[in-house]
Amino acid sequence: MASNHTDAGSFRRMSEMNNYTIEKGDPDPRGCTVIGTDGARIGTVVDLVVDTNAMKVRQLLVAPGTGDTRGADDSLITFDVNEVEVQPNTREVVARGVAGSAFTGSDAYRQRMYATDTGRPGSQQQRITRTEEELNIGKREVSRGEVRVGKHVETERVSEPVTRRREEAVIERRAVEPGTRPDRASIGEGEIRVPLMEEEVVVEKRPVVKEELVIGKRMVEERDTVEAEVRREEFDIDDSANVTSRDRSRGPHKG
Repeated sequence: MASNHTDAGSFRRMSEMNNYTIEKGDPDPRGCTVIGTDGARIGTVVDLVVDTNAMKVRQLLVAPGTGDTRGADDSLITFDVNEVEVQPNTREVVARGVAGSAFTGSDAYRQRMYATDTGRPGSQQQRITRTEEELNIGKREVSRGEVRVGKHVETERVSEPVTRRREEAVIERRAVEPGTRPDRASIGEGEIRVPLMEEEVVVEKRPVVKEELVIGKRMVEERDTVEAEVRREEFDIDDSANVTSRDRSRGPHKG
């Protein structure tokens, strides 16, 4: 909420400017009901404050409650246009960040806007806020790839020692004593056949399961550091007027 400076510098009330009107298509909040974020009524817009240098509306002048809509300066509440939202359909103006129930009339406004540090009226307080950005870090799941497991066939040459048996002919030549088995003595050709046997190596192959892979997933945690640039506002205080500033956490100090 801004302080009441309707006659200072380039700020003038629109009611005092004969040749100035609201641009066509823009909402005219004059006559609209001003409410707080809680829906409670604050007052009625009775006039607008124009910055004649920029030719723009800067403030709304609001008569509190259902009081004097003629807008006497000592009873009006001043709202900056950046702190309100005009709703043309309902003819209402919502004061952002303000509870309407906090306003009980012009006395409450003056107590709020014109109180000094000692509690005596007559010296205005103006406020300027300082804003800074804060990081809001979240997480979402994204694909980091996949694991593919397949198999292929390789061939290797294997050699193993094998023992096999075979028969061999053993020929033994002996002398026969005279007179032994005379009935078989004859002269002629003859032949004897003796079969020989041997073991033959037979190679057979059959598939045998030797090993298996069991594939699953597990969750692991990694600690990362997030870096980003954030902006913040700092107060610039011109001390040429010997300003006394106060920090509630440190007490009053100069400069």
